Amino acid sequence: MKNIRYGAVMATAGLVLGGTFTGNPVFYGIAAAAAVVSFALWKITPHINNAARGLKEGMRQEGAVEISVVQWKDAEANLHEAYRGLVLVDQRPVWRMEFATPDGWQPAAGAYPAQLVFLIGVAWPVAVVTSDGILYPCARPKRAQASAC
Repeated sequence: MKNIRYGAVMATAGLVLGGTFTGNPVFYGIAAAAAVVSFALWKITPHINNAARGLKEGMRQEGAVEISVVQWKDAEANLHEAYRGLVLVDQRPVWRMEFATPDGWQPAAGAYPAQLVFLIGVAWPVAVVTSDGILYPCARPKRAQASAC
């Protein structure tokens, strides 16, 4: 995955150089699109790598996850969904996560028992395994705020 990240950046740089040497603005337009893809790859691939490594060699802990599904429509009326979760350990909220869209299943909103997968050196769970499937963060999780009594 690391090679994909660097490859995308190098392809973007190559397109910019192509535009510079040829003077053709099409290269710049394609480079802008490639830059957006490169940025997305740069942000998500560490989480994918951590989840894959964690599922092989990580430490597992029983916990729970409260999943919420946020839906919105874009300008063309296409429906989009985002999956957010509150990860609980010993019935206390510990992490707020936005999950990557799972492949092959669609989480429903609700509370579920889960196995939380941890890696040494990573503070948050790198994967959340429910009975329905596997979830992993798509961005850096945030600590859940303790509720004031």
